Amino acid sequence: MNERVSIGASLPPPLRPAPDMGATWQDVDLDFDTAAERFVQRHQSDGAVRDLPVMDLRAWGVAPSEGRFVLRPLGGHEPPLPLRATAFSALCTRLGAPAEFVRDRLPAPLQLATLNFLMGQGERPGTAMLRLRGEEVTAIVSERYAPLDAGELVGTLRSALARHGLLESVRVRAVATGLTDVIRLVLPTEAAPIKVGDPSMVGLDVSSSSFGRSAVHVRGVVWRLVCMNGARTPSSLGDVSLRHIGETQRLRDGLADGVATALVHARGMMERWKSAVATYITGLADFIDGLRELSTGEQQSVRVELGAKRPAELPESASVYDVVNALTHAAHDAEPARRIELESLAGGVLLDRTGGRP
Repeated sequence: MNERVSIGASLPPPLRPAPDMGATWQDVDLDFDTAAERFVQRHQSDGAVRDLPVMDLRAWGVAPSEGRFVLRPLGGHEPPLPLRATAFSALCTRLGAPAEFVRDRLPAPLQLATLNFLMGQGERPGTAMLRLRGEEVTAIVSERYAPLDAGELVGTLRSALARHGLLESVRVRAVATGLTDVIRLVLPTEAAPIKVGDPSMVGLDVSSSSFGRSAVHVRGVVWRLVCMNGARTPSSLGDVSLRHIGETQRLRDGLADGVATALVHARGMMERWKSAVATYITGLADFIDGLRELSTGEQQSVRVELGAKRPAELPESASVYDVVNALTHAAHDAEPARRIELESLAGGVLLDRTGGRP
């Protein structure tokens, strides 16, 4: 038994993927062009963008380099390319291997043996597109992938805003970058004082990903100035969603049309928001317990925001306005992808509890 322990302890540790682009969420108050420049610069600092088509993944292998996974062509026509975490997970998915198990549970020799064995299988060529930042593989996507990266995303959005006469009037109130990007725009000309000294504005969120982690989404939002919370229209209302498949021009055209569509939904949600002050949710404890989409910590954050440090202190009822604000407050500490999920949940509660969804 002691000999077995000694042999096991001598195995090299697992290789690790390189880290993904870090996620940031910045609440700002900027004109569109200034915000767009910051957004693009943030992505440029992550490395130069290049897409590398691969005709057959069977002609590539996984190798070690300084404790990291690298992807290396057997023919040596490209230098070894470090795999970031998202790219590693995508590769494992393509190969039918459990990414977390391979990454965390196997020693380096078994990781390499497993991945390289699976990469050599199959009777047909495995075509793919490697999305690079600098010399690191950030994502492995289908050859049908249609990119809409940072510069092109904000350029297309700028044209859409100009087309609808909104470019000069919008303000950017949040910019999120990372695996999921978000640009939050509001229209100060469409502000309403839901409570005295507590205005809310109609706006829209544009979200996407340069790393195959999200489609292009355009959703209406009602944004509260005092706490900078946003309730997003839920996907069930019919948000504009464009997958990164096919021609990039389709994404450009869809984004332009999506701006108008999302604003229609946002204006409708603003009317519901006005009625939320006088509409109440009773049985508050059971209601919060029933929000299965929330983690335990997120549920506790909602309770605290509604005035309860302990479950017994939770009031029997609260206005829809206060409950939605508590949900969006819980989203503040989440990374961008989770934040927009929570804000969409808040939008769903608003619509459901103020007369049903249209």
